[in-house]
Amino acid sequence: MLAAAVVSFGALAQDFDTTPSLSVEKNDARFTIGARMMTDVAYYNTQFTPMRSGAALTDARIRTSMEKGDWYFYADFDFSKGAFKQKNLFLQYSLDENQTLRAGYYNDPSSMANNTSLGSYHFISRPATARALAPGRQLGVTYKYINENIFASQGLFAENLYNNQNAGYQGFTLGGRWLYLPINEKNETLHVGISARYAKINSGVAFNGTVQTNLSITTPIETYVDPTTQFMNAQVLWASDEINVGAEFLYRNEKMFVRGEYIYKYIGKERDDETLYKAQLGTLWSWASLESWQAGNPLEATKFNGGYVEAGYLIFGEPYSYNGREALLGGMKGRSLEVVARYNYTNLNDIVDGAYYFVAQDKYIDNGILSDYPVTSTSVGGGALHAATIGVNYSFNNNVHMLVDYTYSHFSRDKYAMDKNFHTLQSRLVFSF
Repeated sequence: MLAAAVVSFGALAQDFDTTPSLSVEKNDARFTIGARMMTDVAYYNTQFTPMRSGAALTDARIRTSMEKGDWYFYADFDFSKGAFKQKNLFLQYSLDENQTLRAGYYNDPSSMANNTSLGSYHFISRPATARALAPGRQLGVTYKYINENIFASQGLFAENLYNNQNAGYQGFTLGGRWLYLPINEKNETLHVGISARYAKINSGVAFNGTVQTNLSITTPIETYVDPTTQFMNAQVLWASDEINVGAEFLYRNEKMFVRGEYIYKYIGKERDDETLYKAQLGTLWSWASLESWQAGNPLEATKFNGGYVEAGYLIFGEPYSYNGREALLGGMKGRSLEVVARYNYTNLNDIVDGAYYFVAQDKYIDNGILSDYPVTSTSVGGGALHAATIGVNYSFNNNVHMLVDYTYSHFSRDKYAMDKNFHTLQSRLVFSF
């Protein structure tokens, strides 16, 4: 079974689940070219702050690949929304049928949802937890080992793709995904496992003689037509060490699937207190000693978390499939009809017990006493989101699919006290060749 998977590996390794329509073989090499387009329509009913209902071209890809012996090259680029965006671009070498090396620009392996092609996803949007807390594409190198019961993918990546930070030097990340498959048959699969990621954050902006880092953690409200991140938005200053720990499971048979992930994010912080203290001496609100400055500007780690569970049932059509090379659920095939459901919880709030939010200054007061004297809070109020989605998906054939989703989102953030309930009805038409 494993040897058979190697033959088709090149067609499934990239960010698409459809075999390219044009394939040319010459000089012992195989060249492919393909394309994908997604167009979405969305209607939003919000309790207070309006979102922009309408339609958008959310994906427009050109992809190409070349396979020669044990070498495989893949590249695809996105032209949606009137702008060019680099997507996957990597070179891969197969050491044998169980082991591969990959280098280039592609998804960090430490997430099931973010490694699943959007064209293969059974929902219009990936869950907010994955979009906020899990890593996306990065520049790096990975080693992967698989057999009938084990999947292990791990890699080293650059923190900043283009090394274009204002100040500081480029950091690095280490990430991986490790699974055990107690059931791995043609008609049934069960995998369980963990993921982990460490990032050393060094790049930032110059600030009072130091380098101030900022980790921006955001997500839209599980939609793409209005991709605003103003609601779920956490800005974490002085981030130094980022640690993700996750768990996942997936079960599928020919007629149904259930899968889910949980992600916990820990953000450690560092800063040059002595340099910052000296920079504020002589100002109107200067602190008299380093100790008093540190007491008035406390620094503590920040923690976020979230998780989701998804399920689908096939009313008719080709059976659900499993891509063992990537440990992912396959997309819809042939003429098919399915119903799906998902619950997602994402928490970007880390608020000190007893703290309250002062609206006029857009900040938290940790000590319970409002003062004009500058006091920094350790609380981060990025928002919490509960989202429940139901959907119906129809596949006309291997190349054309239609998805319809309704999502109810309950939102909680002190900055947007009037915004609680969001209703989203959206549909998508997908062409992939």
